[in-house]
Parts: sequence; C-alpha cells; structure tokens
Amino acid sequence: VIGIAIHEGRNRQIHRMFELLGYEVKTLDRIAYAGLTYEGLPRGKWRLLTNTELKNLKKIVNMDE
Repeated sequence: VIGIAIHEGRNRQIHRMFELLGYEVKTLDRIAYAGLTYEGLPRGKWRLLTNTELKNLKKIVNMDE
C-alpha cells in the first residue's frame, strides 16, 4: 500500500509511473477530490453535499471553463 498526492492526474498517470518502476497497480482509491473526502463515510454509502461544498465545486468548474 502506497499513498501518493498529486495536484492533477492525467489519464492512467499513476499506472504509467509505477510501470516504469516495475510495479503493477492493482487498484486505485481516490481519497479526496476538490476538498471533498469520504472520511467517516462507510464504503458504498453516499451523503448529500453541504451548500458550502457545492459552492466550492461550482467555483472549480467555472475555473476550468
């Protein structure tokens, strides 16, 4: 198990990086995106986003346009 933090991931970037080092990536698990985490949320469950979380996501989407 290895933890990696990247700012922006390109398509299959982690797979390619580890392939060059001679390792196979069996699974990836994104633990955070745009300030959102699933801390305290059981696997397979979901929750509604707060108004603040929605506003932050909308800011990120508008920056990409």
